Amino acid sequence: MRMTLLGTGMRTPFVLHGLADRQRELGLTEVVLHDVDPERLRTMATLGSHLCRGWGAGFAVRAEDDPRAALEGSRFVFSAIRVGGERARALDERIALDHGVLGQETTGPAGFAMALRTIPAMLRYAELIREVAPEAVLVNFTNPVGIVVQALSDHTDVRAVGVCDGPIEMKRSVAELLGVPPDELHADYAGLNHAGWIHRVLVEGRDRLHEVLERYEELQRLDASWRLFSPELVREIGMLPMEYLYFFYSREQAVRNILASGSSRGEQIARLAERLWPELTRLVAAGDLEGAREAWERTIETRHETYFARERGEPVAEDVIAEPPAQMFEGDGYEGLATAVMVAGVRRLRMPLIVNARNRGAIPDLRDDDVVEVTCMVDHHGAHPIAQGHLPPHALELVEPLKAYERLTVEAAVEGSYAKALEALSVHPLVGSEALARELLDAYLAAHEGLLAGLRG
Repeated sequence: MRMTLLGTGMRTPFVLHGLADRQRELGLTEVVLHDVDPERLRTMATLGSHLCRGWGAGFAVRAEDDPRAALEGSRFVFSAIRVGGERARALDERIALDHGVLGQETTGPAGFAMALRTIPAMLRYAELIREVAPEAVLVNFTNPVGIVVQALSDHTDVRAVGVCDGPIEMKRSVAELLGVPPDELHADYAGLNHAGWIHRVLVEGRDRLHEVLERYEELQRLDASWRLFSPELVREIGMLPMEYLYFFYSREQAVRNILASGSSRGEQIARLAERLWPELTRLVAAGDLEGAREAWERTIETRHETYFARERGEPVAEDVIAEPPAQMFEGDGYEGLATAVMVAGVRRLRMPLIVNARNRGAIPDLRDDDVVEVTCMVDHHGAHPIAQGHLPPHALELVEPLKAYERLTVEAAVEGSYAKALEALSVHPLVGSEALARELLDAYLAAHEGLLAGLRG
């Protein structure tokens, strides 16, 4: 069986490790990497092949410049592209912050700009998949995940499932708190990508959410991501919020903290990438593949150690490259979720997984064709959302305008409509102003003139 990985960024080795870890279940024979940057593609293919040999992987890893050839005959396609690269992300976030609005690549205006650039590219890939790999399942990690899957769902017949590591990390830390294996805990999760809540925690058929809420301070000590929210807030809403909701619950504080740090997360990632890729290319060209692995591990550890630090108001030592941990591949992030989707398809299993898929009544407050992030039963037919019931009023008050923004953003990208783009940004809860939306939109059009050339009045 062949699979294709679109986009060879810093996290590619995690995907390859996830595939190597479950290769027997998948029956995988070849992983084809494709990227629009040929030097990066070859560097990562060489490093990836070296890593896979060390893990005892039974599949080949190769680079392919031509997207049609890369996709042809693939059973699964994993998408992790970044149109415009890390520099475009940094621009997206800086423009938002300069206007006093949150700058984050998937949330608010920065996520909007990324979506406008990304949707047309993903639709072109979907057309190629339809032509040369019509039976393939597209597992999408390309951000903003939910909006991208919405575009694919609305405008293609490609079978697409969106994956995000946030909910799976939430579930893992809750399981640790309760002292049970993650696979023995069922979490009901409802919302949109980067805007959802765990609202039920089942262990042996008994809902233990109330216990988790009562022990929330212990949960905060186990996992720093929960420290974004006060115990009082979490107990008041009666659900466990995913970390990106911090940007809505503490909007002003988040912006102040990021501005006080002196740079955005996107700017930090861009600097790390500018340092890493030339070093990887040099080491791979010299045949020092172990040196390349160590350079990658140091950069990834720095990236992990500083995740959400500036947003929490913690100091970020951006110029210090961390030492690699003893175990780089602990846990089971988005690559584990992606491979679980693949295993369910290949082995004809039924697995409860939190993914992005069409709503189909799971959240009755939203349209059936809205893409939502909910607990689904995933099998060889795809992702089948499990009924989650009505959202509480305070959650619905946030989700409804966010979903309206997502729908309009897809329409703007597909139609190339300035008016739709302006409307989308105006209704976003973090913007909420037509005048501010126009300023932001015009700033993005000026900054990304080539990448957003299709957007017209």
